[in-house]
Amino acid sequence: MLKTKTYSNGLRLIVDKMENYESVSFNMFVKTGSVNEDDSNRGISHFIEHMLFKGTTTRSSLDISKQLDAIGANVNAYTDKEETVYYTKTTADNAEKCVEILSDMLFNSTFDAKEMSREKNVVIEEIKMYDDDAPSKVELLANQAFYDSTPFKFDVAGTISSVKKIKQSQMFDYKNRFYVPSNIVLSFAGNITFEDAEKLVEKYYIPNFKQAGKQVNNKFENSRKIKFVKSFKDNAQSQVCISFDGTSFGDKDVYASKIFDIAFGLGMSSILFQTIREKLGLVYNISSSTISNCAGGDMSIRFATSTKNVPQALLAVAEEIKNVTSAGISEEQFENAKTNLISSIKLSFENTSFVSLFNAKRLAFLNQTLTKQNYVEAVQKVTLQDVKNYIVSRFRSDNYTVSLVGDNTKIKLEKYFKI
Repeated sequence: MLKTKTYSNGLRLIVDKMENYESVSFNMFVKTGSVNEDDSNRGISHFIEHMLFKGTTTRSSLDISKQLDAIGANVNAYTDKEETVYYTKTTADNAEKCVEILSDMLFNSTFDAKEMSREKNVVIEEIKMYDDDAPSKVELLANQAFYDSTPFKFDVAGTISSVKKIKQSQMFDYKNRFYVPSNIVLSFAGNITFEDAEKLVEKYYIPNFKQAGKQVNNKFENSRKIKFVKSFKDNAQSQVCISFDGTSFGDKDVYASKIFDIAFGLGMSSILFQTIREKLGLVYNISSSTISNCAGGDMSIRFATSTKNVPQALLAVAEEIKNVTSAGISEEQFENAKTNLISSIKLSFENTSFVSLFNAKRLAFLNQTLTKQNYVEAVQKVTLQDVKNYIVSRFRSDNYTVSLVGDNTKIKLEKYFKI
């Protein structure tokens, strides 16, 4: 049973009581990320996420880890473009301890200078690690090009230079501005009642907030363009990412996009996999996926191949895009993809971690809830024509970006990819 509550200070609580589960998953969802930074503090959202685990007024970093390990809790966090999320999963009898520790991290983190200096080195090593990883590098290159008129073009982690410059005072200023109740959703899923979750929130969160703050409601306009960008990396393969418009949060086409992704580029029976790998033997893997965000999102096609194969692979992908734009997908492909998606939804909702995050994100960005049954019904309502309309609206000849990371940046991408 799904139930929500909005407190007078703007804090939102959502609880999904799931029968016959031992676990309770808890998300402290903060609606801020790298798009809310500027040139003076790039990477600060991600760095704060790291530093919240580095000690409070009553706990050291080791204390936090030991106390969570002692109860067998799974705990982690992530930062993205528009959100920073701290999450735990444990048994019902230990849920309160998780809530108490995360609230302590939220309200009492010290951002100790020595810890900051040490953690900056950790983040810098993280940046270097992803820079060495070709798939991650092409993703960053693609984002920089496709979202060039919005803050989505910046890396969540910042740069080595920007991380080194982050000051303690900036940390507190940013946290005081964005880590406010009107910008936070607390989400529980699993073996917990709404009443019990409410008691925990009113014990550990409500009394500790000093101000309501202002809720973040970003919206960015992404410019239309055709771009071909390349970056040198001496790898055995070239990484390629082709980006088109995706979907915004709450977009009417979001369900059609999920069905199309499955038919076109997810799984071994998908159009791209069958053509580019199975028929032509040009890649080990190729996929397409759609991301939703407040700048219109992106639909991307990604593959890796030997540099000599890049021209043929680009020509083949372009041809498949032309074919699917002209003819759409078949009735069989549509029905199979729809069934695949519905099965995936049902299986995902068996995981309390998924449910907790799904509910938090939807409430944070749309101020709406969506049950598993309503989700399935929404997918079932999508028609083949809806998917065809989606395909035509996204595969536009005036708006795409082709990005390549590899050892030959002289390849004329524009020569081989035209739609």
